[in-house]
Order: sequence, then structure tokens, then C-alpha cells
Amino acid sequence: MNHLPEVRRFLKEPGHADAYRDLKVTFIAGKTPELFLYDGSGTQTEKIDLSGKTTDQLHALMLEKGFERKPSGTLPTKSKRALRSPG
Repeated sequence: MNHLPEVRRFLKEPGHADAYRDLKVTFIAGKTPELFLYDGSGTQTEKIDLSGKTTDQLHALMLEKGFERKPSGTLPTKSKRALRSPG
């Protein structure tokens, strides 16, 4: 993801992806960064390629897709991410 510095910043730096409720980031080495959206029953409803987007565009996309920002006092100081293989 080093070739996508804006996407990397959004996903890894505190105050970006970790600032949204119900947004889970899973890193899979060698995969294109994508946003998967699911309905209430857990069925995938949409997949969006995040490559080439700026950090500001990613924030706008999260809001457009209905993700709510956490109150600023509840943001973690360091991001915690889960690693998972495609399955």
C-alpha cells in the first residue's frame, strides 16, 4: 500500500478510519484496498475500490455511505487493526 499514500494514511493513521463507528479495517497483503458494505443480515451489498482516492475523498465516501464519526473524545490514540486472510 506504499504506492497509495493517501489511502494508507486514511487506513493506518489515527483520526481517520478509526474515527468511524462500525467501520472495521482488515489488512490482506497484496490485495487492492476495497470497501465492502453489508446489510443488516450480513449480506455484502456493495464493493468499492479505494485506490487513487485522497484522504478527503475517503472521509466524504464514509459519510456518503452512512458511517457516523465517533465523538472526538472517544478516538483511540493508536489504531488497532485485525489481520485476516480472504475466506
